[in-house]
Amino acid sequence: MQRSVRRAAARVLVASVLWRLVCVATLIITTHTQTAFDTSGALLRWTIPGADREVAWDTWAVPFVRWDTVYFVGMAHPLGGYQYEQMLAFQPGIVGILRLLGTSHASPWSPTRAVVRTTLLANILSCVSPVLLYLVTRAQFRSEKFAVRAALLSVFAPASGTALSSPTPEPFFSFLALLGLTCLSWDAAPRLARLWAAACFAGATLFRANGVLLSGFLIWHALWRPSLRRVPRSVAAWMADALTAGGSVLLAGLPLALQQAWAYAHLCPGRPWCRDTVPLPYSYIQAAYWDVGFGRYWTLAQLAPRVDGYVVAVAERRAGL
Repeated sequence: MQRSVRRAAARVLVASVLWRLVCVATLIITTHTQTAFDTSGALLRWTIPGADREVAWDTWAVPFVRWDTVYFVGMAHPLGGYQYEQMLAFQPGIVGILRLLGTSHASPWSPTRAVVRTTLLANILSCVSPVLLYLVTRAQFRSEKFAVRAALLSVFAPASGTALSSPTPEPFFSFLALLGLTCLSWDAAPRLARLWAAACFAGATLFRANGVLLSGFLIWHALWRPSLRRVPRSVAAWMADALTAGGSVLLAGLPLALQQAWAYAHLCPGRPWCRDTVPLPYSYIQAAYWDVGFGRYWTLAQLAPRVDGYVVAVAERRAGL
């Protein structure tokens, strides 16, 4: 690695580490000095068998139990798991990490231990991810200044203060996705790089279902990238690239396929989605429980207040109010 690249990467890493420390300290301080808007974290341990004896929970775990982490910690308990259908919207990666890191040889699984250790790991990965973004951006755009700027902006992204500081899938997903893209930047062995990238994307899909969309990079790398670089290929080489691309795409989507197959085997018959031509609980759950789908979120009822507010603001500005 060139000296200038090492210097820029170190600069990004230092900024990332310092910002992680600020975010973690802010979460801890504000949790203990302000009334919480959402008390789910403080109440969670009373719903987990045996967790009511966790004296350190309120001090060290509650600051990082945010949003869906309430689900993840409950699912990570050895007696938890996918107890309700809507939980299938979550991939098992973060649950597995919490269950693994909460286990100790000398004592049973501890939710406090699980949250604290997973938080530490999540912040370490969040420190490294901007460095990977710098390397990927520099390799693609051939601009040192642009790559450093993009990486530093990612350090101070709005989600970095909470989602990337807590035991959520986002730190693991972003790290694995960027690691896969870094692999695709290797020029020495493109087919081997593609397989390594597919393994990273499979790991990302283990944490978030939309990781399957990263397969598009594998197809681009195999079929379109050589054409952009005007690399001459024989028919045999083109077929080999097509086959490795297909295998890589299947590998990247395997975690989601296995989870959907597990849900079908354990819940069907008896669910509405079991009768679908392609029985996918994920798409059904997103639509039925969260009303997620194309054109579902924005409605005319939501648009009207925004238009009215804009008209009022313009009128007040013209009136000098």
